[in-house]
Amino acid sequence: MWTVEELEMICHALRAESEGREDPDAGRRAADETLVEEIEREVAEYREWYAKHRSSESIENSVEPPDELRERLWLIGWMIYEASWQILRWARRDDVGAEINYRAGRLIGRLAEVARILPWPHFAPRSLGAIRAEALVSSKRDTPQGYNEAFLQHKEARERRDHYVENHGRAPGRELELLGLEEIFLQLVLAETGTACRTAERFIGRWLDELDKEEHERQWTVDDEEYWVEILYQQLSVAVVIGEQALDKAAEIERAYGLVKRVGRDRLALRTAFRNPGIMTARAALHLLPLTYEMQALDLEPGSDYESWEEMREATVRRFVKAYQAIEKPVLDENDRPVPLITDHRRSVAQLRLNAAIVLPGLDLPSTLDFADFLERNPLDDDAAEAISAWLAEKDSTGKIHGNANAIGSVTMPAFLRGVAACRDERGVSGGYREWRQRWFVLDRYIGQGDRRERAERALKDY
Repeated sequence: MWTVEELEMICHALRAESEGREDPDAGRRAADETLVEEIEREVAEYREWYAKHRSSESIENSVEPPDELRERLWLIGWMIYEASWQILRWARRDDVGAEINYRAGRLIGRLAEVARILPWPHFAPRSLGAIRAEALVSSKRDTPQGYNEAFLQHKEARERRDHYVENHGRAPGRELELLGLEEIFLQLVLAETGTACRTAERFIGRWLDELDKEEHERQWTVDDEEYWVEILYQQLSVAVVIGEQALDKAAEIERAYGLVKRVGRDRLALRTAFRNPGIMTARAALHLLPLTYEMQALDLEPGSDYESWEEMREATVRRFVKAYQAIEKPVLDENDRPVPLITDHRRSVAQLRLNAAIVLPGLDLPSTLDFADFLERNPLDDDAAEAISAWLAEKDSTGKIHGNANAIGSVTMPAFLRGVAACRDERGVSGGYREWRQRWFVLDRYIGQGDRRERAERALKDY
């Protein structure tokens, strides 16, 4: 069994490896099969300890781990979190080959199973990160079955987290574990919201790709569209709600404990904690809006919270704006200097503003950011869309553009195309989307895949 000092050292080494830096005390350690085997053996010993403890203690005394194990549980939970996240980076890569991705996915599955069988798991809150990673591996398969499995795994992780909070109840001395459960909640919800967006983007952008395949290879047919519109609407609706919960939770943690510069033994929520949930929640809201018109055309209800589709759409626009504003929430370093957006977040800001300019023309969305001239364009309209598109299409010294236009630049699903037109019509803007796609085909996220241009032109022609 590892000592407490050894456990903590390995955790710091894993974190250093993930961040690409040297830890002067712990060094660096890559997560691999050897480490997973060691974690499995460690937890097997904890389970033996648990069995002996249960047989020698009263029920009342067995609900909490012995002192010798409590700190170890916290640290093994952190180790499982770090290892699963590091391996996930391999499992989600497109340049390492199917066999490596498969092996990485298997290792994450083993870590998720370890998280499930931990004794006193509510004392190891970060271990839930392995189930989150398992869900992301499932979604990476980019199949309807993979997406369904991912949502079940996300749901499991959230429900386990809620159950762990209940297990602690009002017992004294649980502050660290309860804060850990609050902080891991941010990670769980962020991943689940991201999966909802990824699923929607797959169907929205690759609809015709599947229909053009041989019949026995298709993952859906033309008759499945109404079914998937309803499924995507439900999943994105949940994603917006839980994304908002993540933003609210980040605000609670900031008020009560503050946010930290770097992940460590006791803290997980970084001072940039609002940015990723803001991006994903705003993204889900924008994907949701065009689907509402098809749902309405199918004579379906918007949900119990709304009396009409108009009310639902107005609320979704407000939710998008609130989530977007969270991305721009000022973040200061220890010297009170602004912490700039990372490159990925800059691209996301551009994509969100472009998407909004197209589906919500005329939206008033001022920006306090200054990394590009297009941020001065407000309200968001077709002129703003042109400026943002030009920035995304700019090439760096290697010939790589800033980014694609995400879902709005890749739509081939007829229902979503009709929804985009309906969004624009409702705001008094007729047409324009087809012409924008034709001008900025370079921003199609699947531009490098075979006869993509012909397929996109066919989708636009029919719409």
